Amino acid sequence: MFNKLLKRRTFRYRLKLFATAFVCIWSLIGVFAWLQYNRDRYSRKEEIMARVDMAAGRIIDSWTQENTELIDSYIDFLSRYYDNTALGRMSLAVYDLNSGEMINSIGTINNERPLGFDKADVDSIRDGSTAIFLDDTRFPSGEKVFYYYSRVSPGKGLEVRAYLPFSPEIEGYLSSGDWMLWLMILVIGVIGTFFVYLITAHQAKNISLLHEFAHRAANDRDFIPMGEFPSDELGDISRQIISIYNSRMQANQRREREHIIALKANEEKNRVKRALTNNISHELKTPIGIVRAYLEMLVTQEDMPEEDRRHFLLKAQENIERITAMLNDLSTMTRLEESGQKIPLKEVDFHEMVTNFAEEVRATNLIGDMEFIVDIPDDCVVRGNEGLLMSVLNNLLKNAKAYSQGTAMGIELLGRKEKSYTFVFYDNGTGVAPEHLPHLFDRFYRIDTGRSRKSGGTGLGLPIVKSAINSMGGGVSVRNRRGGGLEFLFTLMRVVPGQHPKDTPADGAAPAPAANA
Repeated sequence: MFNKLLKRRTFRYRLKLFATAFVCIWSLIGVFAWLQYNRDRYSRKEEIMARVDMAAGRIIDSWTQENTELIDSYIDFLSRYYDNTALGRMSLAVYDLNSGEMINSIGTINNERPLGFDKADVDSIRDGSTAIFLDDTRFPSGEKVFYYYSRVSPGKGLEVRAYLPFSPEIEGYLSSGDWMLWLMILVIGVIGTFFVYLITAHQAKNISLLHEFAHRAANDRDFIPMGEFPSDELGDISRQIISIYNSRMQANQRREREHIIALKANEEKNRVKRALTNNISHELKTPIGIVRAYLEMLVTQEDMPEEDRRHFLLKAQENIERITAMLNDLSTMTRLEESGQKIPLKEVDFHEMVTNFAEEVRATNLIGDMEFIVDIPDDCVVRGNEGLLMSVLNNLLKNAKAYSQGTAMGIELLGRKEKSYTFVFYDNGTGVAPEHLPHLFDRFYRIDTGRSRKSGGTGLGLPIVKSAINSMGGGVSVRNRRGGGLEFLFTLMRVVPGQHPKDTPADGAAPAPAANA
């Protein structure tokens, strides 16, 4: 369908272009032919007049040279010579002006003077040797004269009159031309028309393809430009237009994709906010409800035993501390997300940090009877933020203590690359079901709601771990460990000994958010 439409449109353009070019080229040929025809006619006219002048002039020359005996033979020669030619109807008469008699003549003699040949002119002719030439005029009788000639010999009394009537022979001779010239003009015209046809066909295809492109581009958003343009100026312009069109379309598509992504991101952001608000509301309801209940009992029961009063106050305090920890963790998460790449980083001796952390854990008995194992090389230097690294270690340790139900936990270097270290924080507990693993870093996600609340967790420890690691340019994942327990694998930027990169970020960076274990 497209090819048929393109062929019809190409044919219309070709016809229009060819018709215009055809009229132009043949108009030029017509003007040239008309000019050439008039030029040839004028040349032939001058030729006839010159031949009449020469024929009559020789009689005057013979008379002045006193060769009168040659006049009769010369006139007889002219009669025979011009017979059956364009000058065959020429009239020529020789007059003796002294006697007024006609000496000799050829052709039909008309003694009238052409119109315009007045008395003054005749007197001037009698007194001198002036010749008067008239063409395309008439005798008083109405006969049309093509050429009239009159010449008087200087002081000898001889006049020669010659005239040539406007006959069909004269018209035919004037109108005839060089047939080779006209044939050449015709051949040039035909060849030019043929080349015009080829050129217009070539250009019509270009214009038709460009027109189809413009029409489809204006009406079809999913249009893909097609058609091979010839290698000429118009084809180059067409390809440049298509290139500009494709660039604009790609830019529009990118903007549309970015707009859709932005809308989806905004929707996702709103969804997360709603979910976070609902989760916060849900998580706060329980401790707030417990505190409220205990306070109501303390207020309404004035005779409550002191031991029970103390017990209720301690429970209320525990839940207030839980609410405070939750709000602190939310504040940490918010600052991590808002600061993004502005976290200040520097070289940190990770071996020394983890070793000191382990000693503090053992000294304060934070994990009770559980064993804490450290396997970090002495030369392990990372690029990070000390506060965030301590927050990561604290939250991983508390998560393992609260939920692993194991006897040991530890941290070790799992591997190293040119620009990063990979560490694993593990425990030998029970692990979690596979369907829960993708959600462990979600805010307020709990595998066992009752047990989690009983342990005092806020549901934000592991999300803080993920945000902190990401803020320092690393990544974190979780999996079940062979033999039981969980493994948290995380990467940190490596600092090669001997290199001293500058601290980041640049001037004006925000300080690292406070880390709450």
